[in-house]
Amino acid sequence: MAAQEKKRAKLIDVARHAGVSPGTVSNALHNTRFVEPETRRRIEEAIKALNYTPNIRARQLRTGKTNTIALLSSLPLTIASGASRLGFMMEVALTSAMMALDKQHALILVPPGANPLDAVSFDAAILIEPAENDPQLDALAQAGIPCVTIGRTPGTDAPVPWVELHSAATAQLLLSHLQTAGASRSALFVGNTCRTSMQETEATYRRWCQGKHSPVVYYLNEHEGEEAGYQAACQLAEAHPDVDGVLVLIDTFASGAVRAFREKSLAIPEQIRVVTRYDGIRARESLPPLTAVNMHLDEVARQAITLLFAVLAGEPVGHSEGKMPELVIRASTVSGSA
Repeated sequence: MAAQEKKRAKLIDVARHAGVSPGTVSNALHNTRFVEPETRRRIEEAIKALNYTPNIRARQLRTGKTNTIALLSSLPLTIASGASRLGFMMEVALTSAMMALDKQHALILVPPGANPLDAVSFDAAILIEPAENDPQLDALAQAGIPCVTIGRTPGTDAPVPWVELHSAATAQLLLSHLQTAGASRSALFVGNTCRTSMQETEATYRRWCQGKHSPVVYYLNEHEGEEAGYQAACQLAEAHPDVDGVLVLIDTFASGAVRAFREKSLAIPEQIRVVTRYDGIRARESLPPLTAVNMHLDEVARQAITLLFAVLAGEPVGHSEGKMPELVIRASTVSGSA
């Protein structure tokens, strides 16, 4: 008679082996409450010894939880579409998905512009670059769904936990480089939606202009996408022919600006220098390639997931420090740059 197949280990078996309660094992597995490091070590050894694998489906039926995290963006499709679809949000998603899976959670991407609560079910969320009075944040709060943000929520003294993006430091880095690269007067293109990155960039730019030249700021409609950058660059070339440097905060706008400058026969970087924030596909594949910054989005995503699970575990959390940006110099500011 063939030997019976070995019975699958249950959570209660792990608890007995480790000398703890089933609830403590569950807390260790799902980070719902703090578990002492020594206790966690015994639980991990028991899991390995018994070859235990959690029954996720059974847990979902028992608790009503989906073990799913939604990755949201407050940026409209006109900003996040095109080449950007493989950019900022996807870089965050890759690291987030791998870390979430280690904690028995799945990550889903919710397309920008959709009401996430109308589309899918999830237990927690990460929101990229929230706007002031962001409707997605309001909807999550009303539904009691825990959330952390990448970038601080503007316009509030009590934002949800966030990962710092260092927008002021990024702006200072890019503006200083424009000056070093030979720009004597630089303009700023930002979105017209109130986000912390926009606020901090503009404030840094206006301070940087003091004692140098009067500020030249264009506020672009995010819903117009690349076309907004194109139109602003055309207007800039006509109204401010002395401007020879432009910081374009959003890479989608930068693509439109470069197209306009080329049509106006303004040589980049000889006559005008262009920099943008995010070092993504748009920056790398632009003609010429754009000077930008490495935002270290893999580390930003790692910190966001860590912060979110701390929130889920009921730990007191505020924000995470992110990682300082690094300049990536390309041919849009320095001739001959790779």
